[in-house]
Amino acid sequence: MKSILIISYSKDYHVEKVLEIFKRNQTKCFILELDNFPKNYLLKHAVSESNISVIIENTTTQEILRFSNIGAVWLRKPANFSYHLSDMDQSIQDFADKETEHALFSALYALDCFWLSHPKYLRASMWKGEQLQRALTFGFRIPDTLISNDPDEIRTFFLEHQKVVFKAMSDSVIAEEENEGQGVATTLIDAQMLDDCDSLRLLPNQFQAYIEKAYELRVTIIAGSVFSAKLDSQVYPETQIDCRNLNVKIPMSVYSLPKKVEQACLDFVNSYKLNYSAIDLIVTPNGDYVFLENNPNGQFRFIEENVPELTITECLVETLEKAC
Repeated sequence: MKSILIISYSKDYHVEKVLEIFKRNQTKCFILELDNFPKNYLLKHAVSESNISVIIENTTTQEILRFSNIGAVWLRKPANFSYHLSDMDQSIQDFADKETEHALFSALYALDCFWLSHPKYLRASMWKGEQLQRALTFGFRIPDTLISNDPDEIRTFFLEHQKVVFKAMSDSVIAEEENEGQGVATTLIDAQMLDDCDSLRLLPNQFQAYIEKAYELRVTIIAGSVFSAKLDSQVYPETQIDCRNLNVKIPMSVYSLPKKVEQACLDFVNSYKLNYSAIDLIVTPNGDYVFLENNPNGQFRFIEENVPELTITECLVETLEKAC
């Protein structure tokens, strides 16, 4: 059996549970912690007319991975690189990051094996505006959306819809010192917020017409297997706009998607050639299904911990092991 390469960061608790199962199954795997790369790793990528060889060594554990022995890759989560020299000037740091990324992904892109999911497909699937346009082609309803830094357009959009939310398009956490971060919540806009022209003009932001919810759905897809969870976010005022409030435990349960909606989710994910994805949907009080976004590296443990019947980790492990 070949090895499984897991690419993530050092404190990813999604990886921890997977490793427990791999250990129990005696499955060979190698962890590449991007937040410790290249500081704690040696990369050796040799290319000639007669031979191609890629080896990564973990200098802390002395584990060695030969790319010729990789059967599957789980590209779980990106992270910032780290180096032996920690006080580089920003310009040098930027150069080092670009060179490191180029070196690592030059080797990874050449791997001919099963990916969960390949970086070129992950990148193609991450753009929120494009996701909304694509969702329409698969029959989903979507919220009216404006991505703009034109204050007049934003105000017009607000007046047209009255109830509007701001929603981050990239990372919903702003990194701060000592690895702490500040969350960027989905926020209900009021007229006073639109008075600050400088703020609105600063960068393009995403604004969406607020859609009333009966509840929300998290649809996790792994290589064609569908796990759907119902999130009763409207039970508590704190989670009605944004359900990602860790101080409130919202009720979650297994949800049976209508066949048509399930197939639309599968077709949407497959159109990007992804082997993993997590889709967020709204179900309105009238029973309409509304597409919000696709998360190609989305979290799943919070669903599994609240709805243990959804054995997402086991499916992920079986998928990777089968590929090897």
